[in-house]
Parts: sequence; C-alpha cells; structure tokens
Amino acid sequence: MAQRLGVKNDWVSLSASLTLPGGEPRFHLGFPKQFATDAGANCLVANELRDGYELPTRNVLERAIRRGDLFIDVGAHWGFFTLQAATHPAGDVTVIGFEPDPANAAILVRNVADNGLADKVSVVGAACGDDFEIAPLVANSSMMHSIRGIGLKPPFARGPSKWVPVVTLDRAMAAFPRTASARIILKVDAEGFEPQVLAGARSLLSAGRVAIVIWECGQAFADGPERCAMRQMVAVLDGLGFHHLRPPSQEKDGPLARFDVDGSYVGNVISHQADVEM
Repeated sequence: MAQRLGVKNDWVSLSASLTLPGGEPRFHLGFPKQFATDAGANCLVANELRDGYELPTRNVLERAIRRGDLFIDVGAHWGFFTLQAATHPAGDVTVIGFEPDPANAAILVRNVADNGLADKVSVVGAACGDDFEIAPLVANSSMMHSIRGIGLKPPFARGPSKWVPVVTLDRAMAAFPRTASARIILKVDAEGFEPQVLAGARSLLSAGRVAIVIWECGQAFADGPERCAMRQMVAVLDGLGFHHLRPPSQEKDGPLARFDVDGSYVGNVISHQADVEM
C-alpha cells in the first residue's frame, strides 16, 4: 500500500483505492507536505490506505450515481468525494463543490486541475447555510471547520476563526443554469451546520430532483439546541418523502439499517427518496 503515497516538490499524492478497469487509480488526491501532521489529513490517508476512506459512503455513491447526475459536495475539503463523483464510470457527472476554508479550497482547485477535471467540477469558495451572510468559520483541523464553532463541542478544541461568505444552495444553484434539470445527489458535511444547509435548500429539495442526501450526524448533535435542530431537519425531510438509513459505522461497511433520530449513532446518514434503491 505504501506505493500509493508519494511526495514530490513538497506535495503529497495519494492514489485512490477506486480503480479504472485496467487497475490504475481513478484519481490522485494531493495536499501540501506541511499538512502531514494535520489530524484531518492523517485520518483521510490512514483510512484510504486501509479499507477506503469513509467506505460505506464511498460505496453508496458508487451504487447510486447515474449518468447525467449532478453531485453537490457541501464541505468538499480536498475533494475525495468530488473526485470520486467526477470520475464515476457512469460518465457525464457534473460536480459542484463548496469549500469555505481558503486553504482547503486552494488544494481542492489544484486537485481538480491535476486530475484533468476542470470541465466537470466547479469549486465554490463559500459555506452553505440558510441565509446570505458572512460568518466566522472556526477551525479544529483541516477537516473540522464549523460556522460559529457550533460543531466543535468538547473534546474538540477550537482554533482560530476566519470570516467567510455563506450562501444558500437555492440561490447558489441559480448560477449553474445548465444543471437545472439534473437529478441530484447532495452530500453535506458541515460540522453541525447541516440543518441550516438544508434549510437553505428547501426549494431544491421540494422540487423532487434530489434523490439522496448524505449528511453527517456528528458529535455536534449529541445534545443541546443542535440536537433539536437535527430532529427538526429530519422531520422536514420526512415530510418531503425521504427515508433514512445508516451503515454500521462511519468506516465499516455492511447492511444499511434504519436511522433512529433518538439514537446515539455517529456517522453519515443516507436520506433517500422511496424510489431510489439502496
């Protein structure tokens, strides 16, 4: 596995475990060597070299994406799922990746370019929420950024914040008219800001084009007002006809089970329309 990780000119390159028919990696995920000690980078690399990064989510996307789909990646980080969708064997998949952290967004843009995917992927350097505003993005590691720090409950220490633009998905999608009729798969990893992201996508969700929403039920929803907001978000999705499933864990694949909104599960949840086979 070590041969899948290389360093050249202070840029680390990780070959994806997803492969082309001939066995070559579907894409390469890169990042500056200075991030070698970053907790987010270590999590991503270690899991991708072992069984695959967020294996259940990766496998759901492999099964679910169809030719002509639009994949919206909210909290795209350095682009693992963006690159997976853009290189999916179904073909003709368009991707819009939202990443508010400037350093992460710059790495994401380079990864898109280095993999020759600039014609398939649009990168938006903004967070998503329920209103247009600027707001502090509080940092933990490269992978844990939270608007106003709401997702960084103990033991996750808070780091410096940056003020970033926040847009609603409903308004942002107006900038991409060529995707106006595409079936949508929406992934949201916003460290506790998921309810606000989906509130800002109500028109999009109500239009019936969103087949699947993959969202993180993280530690931010363990208690307090954030847990109430999560319950309300799930109730809204219920009303729009979504059903909710979860894998055994964030990293171990297996049969999907019903997601219990009152349970203690931590990991990604797959909310899907009834006509989507899971």
